[in-house]
Amino acid sequence: MFSHIVVAWDGSEHARHAFDYALGIAEKFESRVQLVSVTRHAEHAETQQERDDSRLQARKFYERVAGDCMEAARRRGITAELLVLEGGHPAEAIVDTARQVGADLIVVGRRGLSGVTRFLIGSVSDRIARYAHCPVLVIDGFSVPP
Repeated sequence: MFSHIVVAWDGSEHARHAFDYALGIAEKFESRVQLVSVTRHAEHAETQQERDDSRLQARKFYERVAGDCMEAARRRGITAELLVLEGGHPAEAIVDTARQVGADLIVVGRRGLSGVTRFLIGSVSDRIARYAHCPVLVIDGFSVPP
């Protein structure tokens, strides 16, 4: 049913919870899991070198915080990889990537924005759910991984 699961990954506790949930699903369906992180261009960078350094720092950050996840997947016999994208709105980049790689499920954690904040700016999880081509599983802090 689910052969390729994309997990929206920002390194937060919410994203880790979503990843743990995705691992449970991946184990049951023998799926592969792809963590997708989106970095923003350094707006303060004035030179190409500063922009390159900023991208490198972001990539290293995501690789470091995803290390435990990669190891957890490996221990459970699940193929997992990290993809770090640059620029754009995170929701759009994640939805586009999920479509391009043929994902059949997107798992995303919800940060629990207040009603007013969500109304004014929306949330990444809401946008992903609205525009994805496949089912989206939004995990809140109360969900228990399978």
